[in-house]
Amino acid sequence: MSDLFSNISSSHSGPLTVFQAQLKTYRQQNWSEVFKGYSALRAITFSSSLEFLLDLTEQFKDIEIVFGSEHILTKTHIALAQASQLFEDYGFKDCLTDQKSLVESLRQLLGLRSSLFLPRLQNGTLRFRLLTGRPSHEKLYLLSGSNGQRVITGSANLSIAAFHGHQHEVIITFDDLAAWDAFDEYYQRDYKKSVAIERDILISVSSDGKNKQPDISTTSLPYEDVPIVRAIRAGLVHVEQGGMSISEGITIDTLRKAQRLRQELETISLPMSRKGVTLVTPTIVSTFLQARNNLPAVDSPKDEIPRASLSVRTGEIFLNDQLWLSEKDTISEHDVARDVHLLVNYISSFSAFYGNSQSAIASYWAFLVWLYMAPFAPFLRQGAVSHHIDPWLYPPYAVLYGRSSGGKTLFTQIIAQSMFGVVKSIQSSMFTAQRVLGLRQQLGAIPLLIDDVTPDRMSKYVPDMVRTDRDMAECYAPIVLTTNKDVTSISADLTKRMVTCHIDASLPDSRALQTESPRRLQKEIGTALYRRYLTLMFPRVRDMRIEMDQSDGKQIPDVFTVSSHLLLSLIEQHLPVKPDWVCPLSYRTYQAMRAVQFQRVLVEMIRSHPENIALSRDKRFMQVRFGGDIRQAMAFEKSVPEFVSKGRIADTVKLDIQAMENELGFSPIHHSSLVERLMKVWRKRK
Repeated sequence: MSDLFSNISSSHSGPLTVFQAQLKTYRQQNWSEVFKGYSALRAITFSSSLEFLLDLTEQFKDIEIVFGSEHILTKTHIALAQASQLFEDYGFKDCLTDQKSLVESLRQLLGLRSSLFLPRLQNGTLRFRLLTGRPSHEKLYLLSGSNGQRVITGSANLSIAAFHGHQHEVIITFDDLAAWDAFDEYYQRDYKKSVAIERDILISVSSDGKNKQPDISTTSLPYEDVPIVRAIRAGLVHVEQGGMSISEGITIDTLRKAQRLRQELETISLPMSRKGVTLVTPTIVSTFLQARNNLPAVDSPKDEIPRASLSVRTGEIFLNDQLWLSEKDTISEHDVARDVHLLVNYISSFSAFYGNSQSAIASYWAFLVWLYMAPFAPFLRQGAVSHHIDPWLYPPYAVLYGRSSGGKTLFTQIIAQSMFGVVKSIQSSMFTAQRVLGLRQQLGAIPLLIDDVTPDRMSKYVPDMVRTDRDMAECYAPIVLTTNKDVTSISADLTKRMVTCHIDASLPDSRALQTESPRRLQKEIGTALYRRYLTLMFPRVRDMRIEMDQSDGKQIPDVFTVSSHLLLSLIEQHLPVKPDWVCPLSYRTYQAMRAVQFQRVLVEMIRSHPENIALSRDKRFMQVRFGGDIRQAMAFEKSVPEFVSKGRIADTVKLDIQAMENELGFSPIHHSSLVERLMKVWRKRK
């Protein structure tokens, strides 16, 4: 209950109100029997299935519902938030956006049964109120009528799931006057902290010539008519409060909308008094709303956004609300073979590129293995979080970086095309963390490509998007960034959450004109290979979640191993001879890929300046000196994986050789020529 805990500080516990009760009896009843014999209902609930009102409205002559405001995006997010003991501030902006979203959703629901609800709203026998402060965790229902008074409390929200027996709940009833009086005090306390959703907010009057027909409004609610705004302008004193515990939401769509609105208002600040308190007054509300109305309009997407809904549990994918694939489907082997030949020949064609073409091919193969798997990453991340496994073992992000003219943009488009037959991309100039996170929810399993990301946008938006990503929905889009930027300037805590593919090869424009255009391949490639891959992957991903659950997180499935073996098997089935680059991969492979730039810089330094390299006597550690250049040492340190780095002192970086060998499969001193150089320098120093 928000009121009970309002005075509790982080260091001092406050008194709790404890009702001492004695069990008289208990019985099995359906919800209608629990409410039978009463004509009036007053309720406080913090999570509601408003559809339940369709049943209650006809049973009660008078209904008053007080909703607690909520602020969360997904029901699965609450498990992560509570497990991490996270707290968020809940202030005027949160209250404003939550109430706007809730009222609009309420109006849509009431509009479905306008003939039933409209008369009740007009005569005042159906009323709604919204709490203005921290969410109430009370579930309290006060009934009155010919049977007297009844109090219903316990764990059940005012929802279909709770009162239709779809989930286990504790429901406690009191039929005595003493209980009624005690709980009525709690109702009145929250009632005074709530604001009414007035009738004119819910009901609109349409003018048709001389006739004025009232109906339930379905238009967007202006901020000026949000209940909290009206109440403040009418005299309510609203003081910004501190942190609140994150609680469950009403519906995913409503609360995601509230989150988008909250982000829209983030740039507008509320003034503080000299005492450090933000007091929201009518003047401040007017100034705030004026600033909000002056915000630039959010661009509406000009093209329809496709969506692929992937369900691991049912083994189905719906594309634009139509069943696109079931894991029981039979895919034409002829079509699969055609797609295999097209993709293998395309990736092999990068051997003609100048530079480290074999490394580029290996990176593209690793990217293909990841992207085909990536739509399953959200489902696996859910299981990982619930069992305290690092979720970045199943990354939903990838970045391809390196030389220009390395084929990165077309490659990502072709691979994405081979998945669901559609490509969704945005330009770097349109890239913001807010826009991308909104788009990935709409796209579902369809990858979102962000091409040629500039250095400033890479440093400004990628950290916010990746580091703070706690979305625990079951399905959202993989995000792919391509850039010519050197990703060694991205911190290790970001790259460990992403797949990083370095393309150290390119083709001159003159040569590109002489080769067959990959854009023709983009038109010819089909989805048969990926659909066959999905039918095989569905049961394996379910097995991985079962493995996590049964071992309580002690077994951590390597999805990269599973994905690479599936693709390798499909390629072997449809090609007489598979290329050498088609090989098994593992999470450790991708871990090593993050350090590819670090490895190249280190090897080059050993070759060109062995006098700046020093080995410990047991050859377990290596010191790399930068001749007094501390800035260069700091830049190099930033590229060193955290498990390899042993710290930096001024211009010298210390590295763990054993960690490089064990975790990266890389040892720069295991080449005889390098060993000889290092040992020669080492002996001179003795």
